[in-house]
Formats: sequence, C-alpha cells, structure tokens
Amino acid sequence: MSYRLPPLNGLRAFEASARHLSFKRAADELCVTPGAVSQQVKSLEASLGVQLFRRFHRGFLLTAAGENYLPSISVAFHTIADATEGVAPALKGRKLRVGVSPTLSEQSHPAIENLRRSGEWSRTKLVATDDLCELIDGKVDALLRTSLQSPPGLHIDRIELRTSTGALLPTTLVTLPGLAGSTGHSSSFSGVSDRALVGFAFDCFWHIASFRCKT
Repeated sequence: MSYRLPPLNGLRAFEASARHLSFKRAADELCVTPGAVSQQVKSLEASLGVQLFRRFHRGFLLTAAGENYLPSISVAFHTIADATEGVAPALKGRKLRVGVSPTLSEQSHPAIENLRRSGEWSRTKLVATDDLCELIDGKVDALLRTSLQSPPGLHIDRIELRTSTGALLPTTLVTLPGLAGSTGHSSSFSGVSDRALVGFAFDCFWHIASFRCKT
C-alpha cells in the first residue's frame, strides 16, 4: 500500500500549535523558532490545499477543517510513540547524561538554557562537571568542556557555542570511543537499544542547542 502523507515536520508543527493554540509554545516544545513553526504549518496547508488555522493579529483559531484534522493526527502520533517504546523499551525513561563545564553552567548561554528547559523532551540530563573521570567511570555519557585539549583515547568534537551576545565560544564535546549515533558522533553505549537512543538523543542535542560543528 502506498501512503499519501504530507510533510512530517508540518504535521508536528500543526499538532503542537493546535494543541497549545500558540506558535510560541509549540516552538518551545519542538525546539525551533515560532517563525519556523508558522512556516511549517503554512507549507502543510499549501500541500493539503486547505486552511487549518484562521489567523488574527494576536493569535489564531482552528478552522473547521483543522478541528476535524487534529484528533486523527494526535492519535497517529500517540500510536507511533507507543509503538516505538514497545519495540525499543530501553528508550523509555533513559536520558543522555551530559556533563557541562561549571564555567558554562554559570554563564548565560542560550544553548545551555534550551537544553535545560527541554531536558524532558530531549531525554537529556545536564550535570555540572567537566571531570574526565566522570566520563570514564560511566557517570556521564558526554562532556561539554571549555578546554580544547584532546585527551588521548577519547572522541572529540570541536564545537562553537553561541553566547547570549552572539559571540562564538570554542568548546569540545568529549565522549568515549565506540558506537556512533545517527549523527556520526560517537558514544559509549553498548547494545542495539542504546545505539538507537544515542542517535535520537544526539539528534536532539545538536538540534535544540543550536551548536555548530567546526569544519
């Protein structure tokens, strides 16, 4: 059977926006900008040829088509989420533990705040440490450090972290060598379920934190 499906990002943006009746709250949930959510919804409406929201100067309401569409889309997402946890139970409740340098934790960095606020959704837990022993002993899964040194035997990704002033601060993301997540960044988990989690968590990590890898 061939499924005729609209863009998934548009569906996610529509479902979250309709549930919250707010592009801003939907953007916070999806870890993108309100403008991106609005544009994704417009793209969805264009692909469907149907207006889902009636927009006003200070908000929007669902159209009749939007009200009819929302319940089925919400049920579909719940079904996918339940099926995912059923086939990969290790994903449920497991968090990627990211050690963050105390220097970074004490300063104002939008990326760190985004990670902290979005921890439940992204399955990440932030810990104030940059101690390599914590990583080696398995107490954290990754370290975000201000030191640019390359410790022997560990995997390093060099990162530029955007600060509240817009400046780029050089940092490093350190993990144990081993399995690679779907983004190509290595981690220290073992097992198929953990590999899937690493890919998912790192996707969230890089996306919502607005980090940029140096080339």
